[in-house]
Amino acid sequence: MSELRFDGRVAVVTGAGRGLGLAYATLLAARGASVLVNDIDGDAAAEAASTMPGAQAFAADVVVPAGAASLVGAALTAHGRVDIVVANAGTSWHQPFADLTAADVQAVFGPSVLGTFNVVHAAWPHLVAQRYGRVVTTSSGAVFGFAGRAHYAAAKGAVLALTNNIALEGAALGVFANCVLPWGATRLSRPGGGAPDAALAAPPVAWLCHEQCTENGQAFVIGGGQVARMNFASGPHLEVVHQTPEGYRDALTRG
Repeated sequence: MSELRFDGRVAVVTGAGRGLGLAYATLLAARGASVLVNDIDGDAAAEAASTMPGAQAFAADVVVPAGAASLVGAALTAHGRVDIVVANAGTSWHQPFADLTAADVQAVFGPSVLGTFNVVHAAWPHLVAQRYGRVVTTSSGAVFGFAGRAHYAAAKGAVLALTNNIALEGAALGVFANCVLPWGATRLSRPGGGAPDAALAAPPVAWLCHEQCTENGQAFVIGGGQVARMNFASGPHLEVVHQTPEGYRDALTRG
């Protein structure tokens, strides 16, 4: 079976100075993509890009719309197009719910939610104009519940919902969007949690970025050499005889 290549494709990867983003960018570059390695830490972005063929570092804060626009603009200036957006920027720390403040929540929502929105939104008209694009966003298993990281879980849940809508609107335009819930050892991992090498999350992301991949509007738990499709489904609809609180209690108890 022939190797999946990205020759001639241009990818923008945010949060790519370290960890998972670095792993994604490295594999895409190794398979022939021209990669814009974005990170708010310019030194980390430069060091990362220096290890990859066909890569360019670009330090910008994608939480700010102008930062995301300048990142996409850099790809267009250097290569004349953008084909792939991997929105990976994020931040997190452990803090019990009782101790969280609105500022804490905003600090986490910024990179994950606004960073994702801004960079995809900046690339969107170019992806639509060429009737082709692949978007991969980053959620987290925290959406299932992660004590001490309610702010992070909420932000990653928002990314998941945002991606579903991007996928719906992009499907007829040739722009496919999927979300990954990666598991890998990074600075944001739970200490001592036994997370696998972050590089093992890169192959499934690369597949979702490839032109042969027609997955759209899907979410995948990835890492450690495994993948699981994440499904949302409602249970069977229960007939409620008595339209009272007690009626719903009884129906849900039976169901």
